[in-house]
Amino acid sequence: MNRLSLDLMELMGTSLGLKDEKYYRKFFEDGCAIFRCNYYPPCKQPDRALGTGPHRDPTALTILHQDGVSGLEVFTQGIWRTVRPYPGSFVINLGDLFVPMSEGKYNSCLHRAVLNKDTVRKSLVFFIFSRKDKLIVPPEELVSGDSRNYPEFTWSDYQKFVVSKYRLLLLPKRRWSRS
Repeated sequence: MNRLSLDLMELMGTSLGLKDEKYYRKFFEDGCAIFRCNYYPPCKQPDRALGTGPHRDPTALTILHQDGVSGLEVFTQGIWRTVRPYPGSFVINLGDLFVPMSEGKYNSCLHRAVLNKDTVRKSLVFFIFSRKDKLIVPPEELVSGDSRNYPEFTWSDYQKFVVSKYRLLLLPKRRWSRS
């Protein structure tokens, strides 16, 4: 999973047209990762509960493997849309940490997990992020002019922010209906 995440980071450098296409690969090579297993039991009233509430991943990149049960939804164009599981595939999601690293050229994805009335849902999730003390900055060639769009910070500082205030800032002012 770590090798796949670094390969994806190299593709991100390519997609942004960086002279050093391996910029992000090199940046995250000494980083950290978390592997998590999610278990969502059946819920008799799934419209009254969420498996995981609306959020954006604070990490740089998320690689998700879903079982065959639907439950992942993304918020796009003002509505929640189901990401249907496809056998043998991964869902790749950029997290908030990558936004300042791309100087805002890429954005993170608001998503949630909904419950199923009759079926257990399981997923495997792999998150990558930088070393705690590493400064989060974009490649200089993505910065136009003398100032960046985002301040410098470390993953450690960002974790403290996420725990204290972050979730409250992300909720859009729209209804959370399951459309």
